[in-house]
Amino acid sequence: MFVTLGLGSVVASTLSAAPWLAIIGRHKYAVFALSGGLLVVNYWLVVVRPRSCAPGEICHVDNPMMRINRRVFWASASLYAAAVLVTFGSLLLIDRF
Repeated sequence: MFVTLGLGSVVASTLSAAPWLAIIGRHKYAVFALSGGLLVVNYWLVVVRPRSCAPGEICHVDNPMMRINRRVFWASASLYAAAVLVTFGSLLLIDRF
């Protein structure tokens, strides 16, 4: 995909500077599973647990830091969904053609 956008040399130079990125690419299923698991734990910490906290506690829903945490969580979940869609969607397209 990067090659079609003219960014093939950027990817090549990145992989030559950091060859461990290719190893991560070979284990993409484990990386996405681990990241998804961490997002599930974060969902519990940011969305589910604050409902049972009393007002005034640091984990309460109305605490300003919990609002920021929820925004960061939903941004992370959106980026994760986009990465899964691009990664595995492109694999499906490659296999199809």
